[in-house]
Formats: sequence, C-alpha cells, structure tokens
Amino acid sequence: MRGWEIVITNADITLYNRYYDTNSRLDQWQRTMIKGVHFFVDHKVSVGDNGLNSADVYKIRIPIDAEIDGIYMTEDEWMDSGTDVQGKWTLQSDDIVVLGECNMDIKRPAELKEAGKRYCKITSWSDNRFGGLPHWRIGGE
Repeated sequence: MRGWEIVITNADITLYNRYYDTNSRLDQWQRTMIKGVHFFVDHKVSVGDNGLNSADVYKIRIPIDAEIDGIYMTEDEWMDSGTDVQGKWTLQSDDIVVLGECNMDIKRPAELKEAGKRYCKITSWSDNRFGGLPHWRIGGE
C-alpha cells in the first residue's frame, strides 16, 4: 500500500442538515452521525484595527467508507426532496458539524452552543469521490 492511500481518521462527527418545513414554515434540522472522519482545527490569529482577532478554521474529510447513518444526496437532490429527508444527508453551506456524537434534536444551532458542544458552520465543501483517496471535504468556521 502506498502512503497516499492510507486514510487517517481521528474523530466522529454529527452533521445537522437544514431543510425547510412547508407545514410549520420554519427551518428544521436533520441529524446524521458519521463515524471515522479526519478532523483538524487550525487556530488562526491576525492583527486588526481593534487588536488581535482569532478564529478557528475547521477542516474535515469524510472517507467514502466512513460509517454513516444515512444515504448521501447531492445538494440539488436534497432541495428537491422537500421534507422527505429521514435517513438521508447532504453537504451544503451553513449546515452544522458537531465534533463527536450528539444526540440532540435542535430547533436552532444556538442550542448546541448553549449545551457546550464544539461545532462549526460549513463554509465550503467539495465532493472528491474520485481518484486515489475518495472522500468529501468540509471547510468550516
């Protein structure tokens, strides 16, 4: 086995996908547990007009052979499915990733902060399920 084929996983995550419920006319959150991902946090510090600014930049890779509690859908398929999202998951901007297993059903992401969970909002993602190391990549803050 060549070195680039080895996938190093160090964490499990819980993904919260947002969808719009036409009955309640509110955003809802579908929870999916994903076991066996690579999770990395880069702590960035910069100098600004008001002093030091810091932010955590999250980098997450989900190998295609990760243990996932659901079926992947493209973002377009997810949007077309309406409220039929049980047992499905996707990647889209502004969704939430929690480090570790999180069994909370949420109405809003602020509930995760109130519960002291470590999480990020997805700011970028890509579907890299081709080549020598197939995976999904997530960037978050």
